[in-house]
Amino acid sequence: MNPSNFDEAKKMMEKSFAASMDDLPDKFGANHNPEDLPSIDGILEKTEDTPLVFYQDETMVGGAVLTINDDNNNILSLLFVDSNCLDRGIGYRAWLEIENRYPQTKTWTTFTPPDLMRNVYFYVNKCGFQIIRVDGPKSDDPMFVFQKVMRK
Repeated sequence: MNPSNFDEAKKMMEKSFAASMDDLPDKFGANHNPEDLPSIDGILEKTEDTPLVFYQDETMVGGAVLTINDDNNNILSLLFVDSNCLDRGIGYRAWLEIENRYPQTKTWTTFTPPDLMRNVYFYVNKCGFQIIRVDGPKSDDPMFVFQKVMRK
């Protein structure tokens, strides 16, 4: 992600996350409020984050934001796919590319609301993450925390 493709990536990410909000029950804290969507504003200025975009046939189809730590216990903050390109294996291929790009990684950690079963399925069944805990289980906004231990 760079200044020339940032606006396109931002619009794609917002549309992707807005589409997933329809899967959330009304009781969930977001209550379908667009202001509760993740934001990548300022991401290009954050030296601790690594923003990526993915292309297929010269067309942007998704992106990710990573935090690559000195101890190689890294964080996947965001992974998104163009909502018009779902169920084509793009997210999985993007994840494999991330793994290949950062072979020194010991662990990857990410999170998602438990009500987004599509995301839970993707991380656990497709990408090999395990749910290691639930943050805020009694709150309106619980989150599954996933971790993938990389084998050397």
